[in-house]
Amino acid sequence: MLDLTLDAPKPKIIAGATGDWELVIGMEIHAQVSSKAKLFSGASTEFGAEPNANVSFIDAGMPGMLPVVNEFCIEQAVRTGLGLKARINLVSAFDRKNYFYPDLPQGYQISQLYHPLVGEGEVLVEMGPGVGRVVRI
Repeated sequence: MLDLTLDAPKPKIIAGATGDWELVIGMEIHAQVSSKAKLFSGASTEFGAEPNANVSFIDAGMPGMLPVVNEFCIEQAVRTGLGLKARINLVSAFDRKNYFYPDLPQGYQISQLYHPLVGEGEVLVEMGPGVGRVVRI
């Protein structure tokens, strides 16, 4: 049986010119969903296809093309959240992050910055034989 009685670490406080700052370290982790279509278009995700074969009008940023979310990807995100004991939000929204990249014809990237489908969860990290720690994610 794992011993989960470790105390939470004390916050790291750094004195600033106008007040104290709490040091918070976060990680951004990307995962690939094994789907046969892209997240916002019906274009194939098949590896090794001819150049530009897996591009739809949405991917190319054509005017008037509206993205439709891939339902399978949403299902997989919810399953992942449940596995991480995360909060599954009943309302979520996609946000645009506007900036220029040469390979981003729409001029924006879509994210779930403010209202994500999956919220905070946790994962158990084994620190050694019989010792583990729950880490918030």
